[in-house]
Amino acid sequence: MLNDNLKLTDKKVLHYARQGLKAHLPLHAEGYKVTTDDLLNVLLGVAVSQGTLEAVCQDLQGIAKPETVRTYLNKQLRVADLPQLEQGLNAALAEQAPTRVFQKPQEVAIDFHDRPYYGKTPQPEGLWVHGQLRDGTHCFYRVATAYVIRNGLRVTLAIRFVLPGDDTLHVLKDLIAGLQARQLEIACLFLDKAFAGIDQLRYLSSLGLPAIIACSIRGKQAGTRALCQGNKSYLPTYTFRNTRGRKSFTANLAVCRVFTTAKRTGRKKRQARWLIFILINLTCSPQQAKRLYRRRFGIETSYRCTAQVLGWTTSPNPAYRFVLLALSFFLLNVWVHLCWLFTQQARRGGRFLDTKRFQLSRLAKFLIRSLERYYGCIHEITALAAPLL
Repeated sequence: MLNDNLKLTDKKVLHYARQGLKAHLPLHAEGYKVTTDDLLNVLLGVAVSQGTLEAVCQDLQGIAKPETVRTYLNKQLRVADLPQLEQGLNAALAEQAPTRVFQKPQEVAIDFHDRPYYGKTPQPEGLWVHGQLRDGTHCFYRVATAYVIRNGLRVTLAIRFVLPGDDTLHVLKDLIAGLQARQLEIACLFLDKAFAGIDQLRYLSSLGLPAIIACSIRGKQAGTRALCQGNKSYLPTYTFRNTRGRKSFTANLAVCRVFTTAKRTGRKKRQARWLIFILINLTCSPQQAKRLYRRRFGIETSYRCTAQVLGWTTSPNPAYRFVLLALSFFLLNVWVHLCWLFTQQARRGGRFLDTKRFQLSRLAKFLIRSLERYYGCIHEITALAAPLL
């Protein structure tokens, strides 16, 4: 019979997730109807059910009314406290990372993540940002994340709330500073096209950190499109200039000629395309740059996973919205940490993580079942009047 310490129950999962939040999220209540644990349990229930605070409170019998819980949250999750909330949630994220992540230099992907906003709150009060049209809106709540790329692990180590007026350079500086404060050594950075500005390139070059940045192909005949010529990949140098020509930066590029996957799938005619990567403090071939940058797309997988544990809200409180976004990344890290502890499988050649035994959906179900067992849930309703047939 297995030792109890090797058994992961739904009660243990709820306790572990709640304690991880309780140590870093400044929520407090000592009422006769609502306690601190109740507030944290409701937040976890909102996340894993992908529902609203109203729906969670109405479905659990022993919890306070949603208006009471909402009042506590709105009083303690304030816009003025966003820096402290961000700092605490970053500490909670890093606490869930396995220790081996910090034992040697790691490859890190940094990217922006948007969630659409459809409300009518003005931007100065709602703190949403403008973006390209997607999902029927130009308004988004945006966070920037730093993600460690390691085989078998998907760990978000830092998160930055992006507010109106924040420029990309300061966001990048804050994320790198946060990683260095956690004593993480960066082996290489992988960044999206949004970070391919002159100021960001200068900053990364001054740090001495190796980095690969995706570069947009612009212009009709000039610009970076003029580099997309010939039949082979190659390594040119290119001088980036802003629109007024006052700033410039010369960088090494990897211009890669690639082909669509039509040869494998047989769905469309096979075509040649071009990809351009900016190489900072790094020397490699175009093929190596393309192969390395492909590792960055694990961060896109993490975004799809967080959608499974992201609560839904129409609240005008931007601090509450940012906390729900950060909570989804926290739960993803909790899942990774618990997988690391309870799904290891001994085998010749090294341990293997059998994550099929504890998928992210099972984590969500464990939390829901534990909450329903603790508070009780609605099993029936009674009609207030006889139906008219």
